[in-house]
Amino acid sequence: MAAPAPPTTQEILILYGSQTGNSESAAHELSSLLPTKLPPSKLAEYDGPPHLALASRVLSLDDFLEVERAKWPRIVVIVTSSYGVGQAPLGARKFREWCDVVLERYGYLPEGGDDPNDERGRRYKSLNEKEKILKGVKFALLGLGDSHYSTFFRNPTVIEEALTTVGAERIGELGKADASGTGEMEQAKVIERWMEGIWKDLAKAVAEDYKGKNGQMGHALELERAREESWKLCLEIFPEWKPTNYWAMVGVSLPASAVVIGILVHLFFYGGKL
Repeated sequence: MAAPAPPTTQEILILYGSQTGNSESAAHELSSLLPTKLPPSKLAEYDGPPHLALASRVLSLDDFLEVERAKWPRIVVIVTSSYGVGQAPLGARKFREWCDVVLERYGYLPEGGDDPNDERGRRYKSLNEKEKILKGVKFALLGLGDSHYSTFFRNPTVIEEALTTVGAERIGELGKADASGTGEMEQAKVIERWMEGIWKDLAKAVAEDYKGKNGQMGHALELERAREESWKLCLEIFPEWKPTNYWAMVGVSLPASAVVIGILVHLFFYGGKL
């Protein structure tokens, strides 16, 4: 049996959460630059497939969960800020809630746990392979905020911790763009430098996936599991997202409809004498 033909296109999702529009604008800029920054010739420099064209779509983090049903691609790029006291901005509130549940279920140990402390004094659970529900997913992350607030980077931090806790792998530097930054640390300059640096990291990550005999098939199985487990968790957290069982509703409504019709027929023929 002949081996399947290698893919000619690959999609990278660019996901955002944005309160003032800055993160959304950066996400769209990344998407518009991607075809020229990562053409097949650039991938070939890192021993990637010479005929692979990359495409991108921009979605809010919440739409990725609800509309896309957490259909993880191999690589996502996340651009998000914090809002208020470390909360998620518009378009990322459901995703943040999902991340909070991930950390509660798979991440932090209760007080008295035996695992070593991390640099913030937290203790983490040791997960088995089955619990690493995002194994196979890679992500790049650019966080925006304002250091006038002590929790300005809280939301990007929680997202990174949740994704890596359950097996996702971060690509490149964690971007920290501060609205109160000055000089070379001005937010716009930090965003620009992060974008320039991330293209090389993305090219390497894409090229790496096509090395090895069974790499793509293995990734496909991992990503399908990531989607299934992520969507299952979504339905636990957001039961209103469960699809309506049309035929069950019909089964319930038909007997009631028959009773109503029977009463109307009786009234028509017998003049209201029940």
